[in-house]
Amino acid sequence: MTARIVSALLLVLISSILTGGNAAGPANAEQGPVWVDPGWRRTVARYHVTFDEHGLSTTVFDFEIQALDEKGAQTIAQQTIAYNSYFTELSSGELATLKADGSVIAVDERAIRDQPASADLSSPYFDELRHRIIAYPHVAAGDRIRGHLVYKAKIARFPGEFAQYWAQPADQPPELMELTVDGPAARPLHLALRNVEHREERLGERVIHHVDFRQQTPKPRQIDADSFDDARRFEVSTFADYAAFAAMLNARNGPMAVPDARLRALSTEIVGDAADINGKIERIYNWVARNIRYVGIGFEDGGWTSQPASAVLAARYGDCKAHATILKALLAVHGIEANLVAVNADVQFTLTEVATANFNHAIVYVPAIDRYLDPTVSLLGFGALPPGLGGKPALNIDKGAVVRIPVPKPDRFSLAAETDYTLAKDGTRQARSILSGTGVGALLGRSVAQGLEGVDRAATARRLIEQAQLSGTGDYSFPNPRELSDSYAITATFQISKPVELGEWTRIRMLPLTDVRPSLQLLSVGGATDRPFLCRSLEYREISSLTLPEGTNLKEKPSPVAYTKSFSGSTAYGVANGRIDVSGAAELDGRTVRSSAVVRLSVDAAVCPAEFATAIKAGLDQFTEFRYGPIGLTPQVPAAVTDVRAGFDEGVRAFAAKQYKLAMTRFKPLAEGGDARAQSYVGHMYESGRGVERNPGEALRWFLMAAEQGDSYSQSQVGMLYETGLGIVHDEKLAAEWYAKAANHNHTDSMARLATMYRDGRGVARDFEQAVRWYTKAADQGIAWARGIWRCFTSMARAFRRIPRQQSFSFARRPIRMMPTPNIISAGRMRAAPAFRRTPRRPSSGIARRFRAEVSWPAPTSTP
Repeated sequence: MTARIVSALLLVLISSILTGGNAAGPANAEQGPVWVDPGWRRTVARYHVTFDEHGLSTTVFDFEIQALDEKGAQTIAQQTIAYNSYFTELSSGELATLKADGSVIAVDERAIRDQPASADLSSPYFDELRHRIIAYPHVAAGDRIRGHLVYKAKIARFPGEFAQYWAQPADQPPELMELTVDGPAARPLHLALRNVEHREERLGERVIHHVDFRQQTPKPRQIDADSFDDARRFEVSTFADYAAFAAMLNARNGPMAVPDARLRALSTEIVGDAADINGKIERIYNWVARNIRYVGIGFEDGGWTSQPASAVLAARYGDCKAHATILKALLAVHGIEANLVAVNADVQFTLTEVATANFNHAIVYVPAIDRYLDPTVSLLGFGALPPGLGGKPALNIDKGAVVRIPVPKPDRFSLAAETDYTLAKDGTRQARSILSGTGVGALLGRSVAQGLEGVDRAATARRLIEQAQLSGTGDYSFPNPRELSDSYAITATFQISKPVELGEWTRIRMLPLTDVRPSLQLLSVGGATDRPFLCRSLEYREISSLTLPEGTNLKEKPSPVAYTKSFSGSTAYGVANGRIDVSGAAELDGRTVRSSAVVRLSVDAAVCPAEFATAIKAGLDQFTEFRYGPIGLTPQVPAAVTDVRAGFDEGVRAFAAKQYKLAMTRFKPLAEGGDARAQSYVGHMYESGRGVERNPGEALRWFLMAAEQGDSYSQSQVGMLYETGLGIVHDEKLAAEWYAKAANHNHTDSMARLATMYRDGRGVARDFEQAVRWYTKAADQGIAWARGIWRCFTSMARAFRRIPRQQSFSFARRPIRMMPTPNIISAGRMRAAPAFRRTPRRPSSGIARRFRAEVSWPAPTSTP
């Protein structure tokens, strides 16, 4: 057991790479993932295995592989054979390329090379785990390669015992793999079969098992990674069960964790004044994780027995068992029980049914605090476990029991970004971001910090700022990432030199621009496609603030978001349940705009159904829309602060580009969610027939929803629809009421319309004083035609007191059945408007002004 758990950041990146690296290939939208032919076939795959009473075995493997095309030829031209040189002697022969024309080209001995399985200097494997690389000559489509390999045991892995399994991955190309296992009748085997054909015969004192692995219809793997869980398998073991297997390992490893005098003195020194058990365990764990270097070398029994804890202390390095053993020894000094636990660190979530050595990593379980600890991760503080281990089956060696490691809760993978902006009067911005994390989030932060130690930090910050289409400078500071604790934070300071234009209505954002950590989507679902995927719980908090200079006022802020979605499903590994909660709100606190958002994702399984990715992404989209929601600023003091959503801007831009159907797809969901401005746009599009079939009834319905929320434009449009009766009931009383509501919200067109209704006595009692009052207000707001009417009407109104009603000017008697427009005024003289014709109208000046204002604002993607 010499595996090592790498950092969370590397796990995420590896996961994203693996999504495109297997033979499953792309998905069909209707059929799901499909198998892609790799272009080769194993025409011969024959194993013959013999073992004796001592547990020593010999395996002979004969193979031939044919290239069907050029891709297959490139793939099979180089073969890599893995083996453990501590236990096994590997010999290879009959290596050759069999050409399609019948000629045979032998492999040059110089083209056979053995090398360590890992070249990673941070965790070298030295000589135990080896790869034999064989380069075959002149392989083309139609050719075959062949080989004869003999694995001869030098030392029994488990003296007197034999336990092994053979597997054929579900995505293996069609083939027949033949296996013969020949063993002494005195050592009967426990068997487990998975989708294979088996027959047994006895020849004297030998029992022979014949197994056929018949692959006819390859299938994509269940998950985007390891092939073990869904493979055809044949498993054998002389161990009665996993309890017996654990007892054998415990007999080897238990004595290695007995502390000597030096370990006792060291443990006492490490614990110091810590009084409670958690404090003691934390200090000891952190000391081991930081001070014992990882080296993947199995000194004792080829990796199945740890060195003594005292030897680990003297060397200050060791593999996973060594880390677990010295941790157990140091805890034992204080009477704290700790158990050695074996687990498979690969992407594997099942065990063989019979007891075999299908483990490659060792960790520790502490019953007193009910926690699993992995001290091999040097940057992971106490209390967290690498996410790749959650939900996996494991073997508690001390207890002899198969257990399942719990799936971590969201608070064990917590991230936060707290960013404070100060906006100067010249439009430049100063900012500071604190990028923190807890548990695995702290591990991620330390991994990032280690990466920043070796690069130009100022250049990194500048590049991230430029990616946001801005210019500026920045830098990072952080504590020593090797000092372990449950939380960790990086501080980023930066300056945005590209100024914001504060003399006009503008928009900016309050993003943590210099956050170098991976995205939430990558961290939560990796590169999930259309198959079950490795999922993890997490929590993210983003807090931002923007301090405004005098003379700059908040006009818009992101709409609050409150989203919850629960989901459940099943995979081959069992039932999975999940939930995502997203919340966010922004508010004005004096001269400071404050925004806070939280994303909390909870899953109770390590492998989630494919459909979970869609549900999780939907929640993350809600968060993304909120965090990218603009902060609208204006030099004028607004009557009220408006809530907006990022999708609204896309709709406005689409409308301005006359892409009305696209605009409707952006506005409609927001409108259905209660966004008043989106409702007003949807109403206008139904009214004018843009992007949808013209429908005045639908227009009125959407305008009313927005109007009842106080949207003055929609209130005006409701009044207009009732006034004209276009496709709905004609009701001038309701028209006047809605014009009055809009006018009281300073909607200038409604002021003039209401004035006209008072002038004509439509929907309200005729009242020239009210007419003059509202014309005056409209004229003061810059409505030119209202100013012209006001000038004429005020002088004529005075004459109404001196002349008989029947002799009054015709404009005072005749209802104007059409909204007054600038065309009514000509050369400073008033003329009567033509009677209203029940034909489609052009959009009002109010919506036109709204369009111009909104379209003129910068696009969200260009103004972080």
